Amino acid sequence: MPRAKKDGQHINCYIDRTLCEQLKAYADEKGQTMTTALERILKQYFEGLKNVSDEK
Repeated sequence: MPRAKKDGQHINCYIDRTLCEQLKAYADEKGQTMTTALERILKQYFEGLKNVSDEK
């Protein structure tokens, strides 16, 4: 049985080649797709911002 589709949205961005290679290496190291790795990185970043603003 196929998985349910994620409630998501496509993004298209043009990033520095070196940064893209770092993202790919990170995703490969963690055994994740680049999409999953990027989602987790962004979630962690935004949670960190929220924690910093909650401390003020």
